[in-house]
Amino acid sequence: MILFGQTVIKKSKRRGVSYVKGYKTLVNHLKAFSKEYEADIYTNSVGEDFMDDFILYLQDKDLRQTYIITLLSLVKAMAAKAAKYGYAVDSSYDDVTVDPEEIFTVYLSMNEITRIYYFKGLTKKQERIRDLFVVGCLTALRYSDYSTLTKENFTKDYIVKITKKTGKKVTIPLHNYVREIYTKYDGEVSPGISLQHFNRYIKKICQRVGFTEEIVYHYTKGGKLVTESKQKWQLVSSHTGRRSAATNLYQTGRIKTYEIMALTGHTTEKSFFRYIRTSDEDKARQIAGDNFFRH
Repeated sequence: MILFGQTVIKKSKRRGVSYVKGYKTLVNHLKAFSKEYEADIYTNSVGEDFMDDFILYLQDKDLRQTYIITLLSLVKAMAAKAAKYGYAVDSSYDDVTVDPEEIFTVYLSMNEITRIYYFKGLTKKQERIRDLFVVGCLTALRYSDYSTLTKENFTKDYIVKITKKTGKKVTIPLHNYVREIYTKYDGEVSPGISLQHFNRYIKKICQRVGFTEEIVYHYTKGGKLVTESKQKWQLVSSHTGRRSAATNLYQTGRIKTYEIMALTGHTTEKSFFRYIRTSDEDKARQIAGDNFFRH
């Protein structure tokens, strides 16, 4: 029997930086929890009762529910590994769940993407960042992929790219805007800046374009429902491009879901439909033209 987390952290050091950081953060929470509850945490003490108490502890720390779910998944992974290494484990830990909470994000409509694309008055650097973002909005690629496009990825009518996250090849038809951007920069689209700088710039650009409508959203924090309001530009990030492309493709009504999933890399419709952003008003507009509503 060992103190929970020691062996797993040792093994995790062979993994990437973000992987190790996630587990180290969890271990810090576990240590603080152990101190507050005045009890050592062993592999065989991480069961249903422990999980329930740990959830209450994390909620008292005013953490977002989405983050609590992440921490619990790490606890379960650590317990499973401890069992794999031959340590005594109370399997009842796996019976405890927290209802998943959808992370609130926005997408840009084709009209909004067009507004960004034709917006005048940006600096050369801002213009290049804007153009890269438009490529993301029209390809459904992740930032790690659309920010590393080169001449070699462009053919006459398609972008062909081996995606960084999955290692799979995707073939994406060229939108006219993307074709124009390719020509403008001779295929070398990316300005070569970090993700953090890109996100900072694209928010300011969207603010200048005028995406200032108030967006109200909800999330759970510290076990309580919190309501916030921000202007739309504040919620835009590099990932908005990919989400916008997927949502706009779906909203055409002309492209089959599995064809869009071939571009986004989603393997199930359930995960795909959680990913795209379609409001109740959007859904109503989509079906309003059906003959059912014309009699």
